[in-house]
Amino acid sequence: MISEKEKFWQGKLYDANNDAELIAERQTCKVLCHEYNHLLPSETKRREEIIVSLFGKTGHSFLIEQPFFCDYGYNIEIGESFMPM
Repeated sequence: MISEKEKFWQGKLYDANNDAELIAERQTCKVLCHEYNHLLPSETKRREEIIVSLFGKTGHSFLIEQPFFCDYGYNIEIGESFMPM
């Protein structure tokens, strides 16, 4: 039987609230987002570490302003010198 996460990656309809793995991943992501959003703007190194750990791919130079929220993070990719407008 195919898991809900496998359905997610295949672009199929899935139940995110009926899969322990997806629930745990969202919880981990929420904890990291909470930490990120409560850092001082001057804590640039820790801010960068959190984004790199959350995202699937990042460039070496980027800026994500607080507050930031996402569900999983690992399906987000940003390039070099990224700064959302």
